[in-house]
Amino acid sequence: MTASSNGRKPRPPVFISAPIAALVEGIYRADTTIGLLRQKGNLGIGTFNDLDGEMVLLDGQVYCLRPQGDAELIPDDVRTPFALTSQFKGDTEDAFGKVAEADFEHALLDLVPSTNLMYAIRIDGHFDYVRARSVPKMMNYMPLAEIARLQTVFEFTDVEGTIIGFYTPNFLAGVHLPGLHLHFITKDRTRGGHLLAAAPGSVTVKLQHAPSVELGLPMTFDFLTMERVRDMQADLDKVER
Repeated sequence: MTASSNGRKPRPPVFISAPIAALVEGIYRADTTIGLLRQKGNLGIGTFNDLDGEMVLLDGQVYCLRPQGDAELIPDDVRTPFALTSQFKGDTEDAFGKVAEADFEHALLDLVPSTNLMYAIRIDGHFDYVRARSVPKMMNYMPLAEIARLQTVFEFTDVEGTIIGFYTPNFLAGVHLPGLHLHFITKDRTRGGHLLAAAPGSVTVKLQHAPSVELGLPMTFDFLTMERVRDMQADLDKVER
């Protein structure tokens, strides 16, 4: 990476392997490898081909969070239909004490300086409560909204771990889920899932804004012939929130 004119390295983009709109339409297979994701960043989230679990990319390692919440380290040749990542160091650092579950998202959004930028987020520490979910392996073309009834939800109490994810502005809908999209993994990297709710006990919150987005466009037959027929926002609200 070359240095900018003021002597600093350019700030890294967020790499998104495919538009989330393709996932909504039931396109669950692509050729992007975990190895490529790890080249693009050290922090990220996503899923795996056939929606085979939730993804956490943390400190350069990729984990699959299975339907019962168990975490498995994933090799570079595994593929993903949708993931996003960035090289993360953190621009800002804030401390949260106890935050009620109902107040957590608002407290996090209060740290976002501008809702027109994209941010990578990392939250480390102790959580009084976490609720998360994952999904079993799916058939290609099943609408994403139908998967909500098949997901497994699990809870953690009095747990050490890390929440990672991204804030995306509304005008990037179709590329990524607008607002907050977060995943959780325990400190020992053995359990986790897509975050549904959290009540921090004592945590450190780091944010890093991205000046640009690098978007992958899969060269698969399914993607090249995709037609947009689903109500993307309604479907995402059913399965991601």
